[in-house]
Amino acid sequence: MRTPPSIGMPVRLAQMMLTALLLGTVLMVSACGSDAPMQQQVNKNQAQFDSLLQHAQAIGVPQSLLQPVMGQAQTLNQTHAPFSLFNNQSINEYYSNVSTRYQQLSIQLQAIVAISTEQAQNTAQQNLQALQIALAQKSTQGLPVQNFTRQLNQERTQLHLAQYPKDYAAISTQARTDMQALNLLQKTASSLTTLQNTIRQMQSAQIDVTWLQQQYASDQQTMNSSITPGDFQKLDALIDAQYMQAVVHTTQAIPYVVAARLNDFANQIQALKSYGGNITVYQKELDADQVRMQQRMNLQDYITFSKQIDTDTTALHSDLLKSEANYLVNQFNQEVNNWGNAHLYHDTFNGQNYPLDAGYMQAGIGSDLDGDLGAAVTPDDFQTVVNEAQNDLFNLHMLEADYADNTPYNQPHNSDLQMLSHYNLMHGQVIVVSLAGQALRVYQNGQLVHSFLVTTGRPELPSLPGVWPVQDRESPTVFKSPDPPGSPYWYPDTPIHYAILYHAGGYFLHDSWWRADYGPGTQFPHNDSGGDESFAGDGSHGCVNLPLDQADWLYNNSNWQTQIVIY
Repeated sequence: MRTPPSIGMPVRLAQMMLTALLLGTVLMVSACGSDAPMQQQVNKNQAQFDSLLQHAQAIGVPQSLLQPVMGQAQTLNQTHAPFSLFNNQSINEYYSNVSTRYQQLSIQLQAIVAISTEQAQNTAQQNLQALQIALAQKSTQGLPVQNFTRQLNQERTQLHLAQYPKDYAAISTQARTDMQALNLLQKTASSLTTLQNTIRQMQSAQIDVTWLQQQYASDQQTMNSSITPGDFQKLDALIDAQYMQAVVHTTQAIPYVVAARLNDFANQIQALKSYGGNITVYQKELDADQVRMQQRMNLQDYITFSKQIDTDTTALHSDLLKSEANYLVNQFNQEVNNWGNAHLYHDTFNGQNYPLDAGYMQAGIGSDLDGDLGAAVTPDDFQTVVNEAQNDLFNLHMLEADYADNTPYNQPHNSDLQMLSHYNLMHGQVIVVSLAGQALRVYQNGQLVHSFLVTTGRPELPSLPGVWPVQDRESPTVFKSPDPPGSPYWYPDTPIHYAILYHAGGYFLHDSWWRADYGPGTQFPHNDSGGDESFAGDGSHGCVNLPLDQADWLYNNSNWQTQIVIY
């Protein structure tokens, strides 16, 4: 019996649709199955990149460095596989390209992490160096820096333990805060000196200052225990209030308080003049203040007068620091060049003449000092330059004295002891490197315990004079040249047994197994008696080179608290 048309037509249509659906499903399964492994690899590589990105963000890599790769990954995430019903080639190529791109982004991200970590480490090392320089200078001025010394030692320990950018960033932040507090310490000490002078003048006038003496003693204790910028700012405000209290306490104190503050202002004007600064405006203010001082003042007059003095002194202090910094840097550069030109080493190997103070010239710390001066903006910046220049001048004078000293290298040198005394390093272990004598001497509590000859940096890449903390200790390690092959200072990867970092940028005390000769003259071109001719015939790249056995002794008989003095 024939099927009625009303039933047969829908059945055939349904069968045709089912066949087409099954055929499409087969084609889709066939197409997807062929590139499923590729898609899985894309997912794997993407997950690896996302994990690396999360890690980079967690360890403190700056967002500005991560943004470029994040943007590329976002763009990649917005792409889609092409549609292809019968041909899988374009789909396979797409997944292969995406997989490769994620691998490349992961490699790029790893490089960013490494670079960011190295940059953060170098910045932390530089900030700690600047802090140590400022601390040494304040110590020579007799300021109470014990708390800052402990703080520096803690930060050096943290530097040793640091691994990630955020660790180094925290050290840098703390070191900069300490620097700010150190500068405020000097300002507070000056205010206390003025207060002390005021007390003496009031005593000479038979004014009872018992209560003010007690406050002064309390202020000294507070200053000795202060450590943060906020501590010193509060103490400065307290001292100002004590001046006001003295005036309120007795109107007899007004002339003496005014005289003390004007005397401080006058001394700063003379200092500005000695550094070549323009004192015209300040001298006029001082003259006017001295006229006003002769007039009788009531409390309100004194308040107005005091505010004006504070304003003038603040403005003068900024100009004074700027002028002093420029004066000292110019003086330093002039003395370096004059002495270097007058004391040339004649190299018989090549017939050339070389200055013996190259480490202080532009190839050494001279360019650093000029750069710091050029970048200085705030009073704290100029104060840092002043501290740095004063230290550099002192170190230069010690080099000059050591050059004229005929004491054998293996005995204590007077210039060594002066360096230790000047920088308050008579306690603990100190490694002293003499650039003039090409010698290294180790002192323990001011007593010489070991000495040997060394080779320091060549004139164009000198070792850097200064007082440096140990910044890293590596044993063993491999030195890699920062210069490309073909450059005059390139060297192949070099295994090193013992290395002590004394300055950021790769300045080490380390063994140099390729050398046979050490001592005076080996920092210049020469004929090494038995070393590798390719590397032994000139000075180092700024490092201090030692024989292997002596580098072994030095490394194993020093520690992270050892100080390094190069002059």
